[in-house]
Amino acid sequence: MKVSCKEYGQPVEILKYNDFLGAPCMVSNAGVVSDANGKKIVKAGTPWPKNDATCMGILLHDVDVTYGEAPGTYVFEGSIDNTKLTKNNVSVAAEAKAKLPRVTFFD
Repeated sequence: MKVSCKEYGQPVEILKYNDFLGAPCMVSNAGVVSDANGKKIVKAGTPWPKNDATCMGILLHDVDVTYGEAPGTYVFEGSIDNTKLTKNNVSVAAEAKAKLPRVTFFD
């Protein structure tokens, strides 16, 4: 039997302004390390699918991939707040940013 726990509250917000375009995606758990509670969480602001020239967008919210790949949303047009990414321990590589001409990163 698998026990699941629900958390209530607001998710981490990475957007500078609420106007954005996004698309659904499946987030893989490959290479994701478990935290102290045994959960595998891909943080909001993580480049999807990889932090390189194959980047298609930035994950809008945290995605729990503890039990395998899970659905998420990536932003391909919008305004991202770099200070919020830093607070979430996420950095976006320059080559990933270059692949996202419709995403603006604000400090």
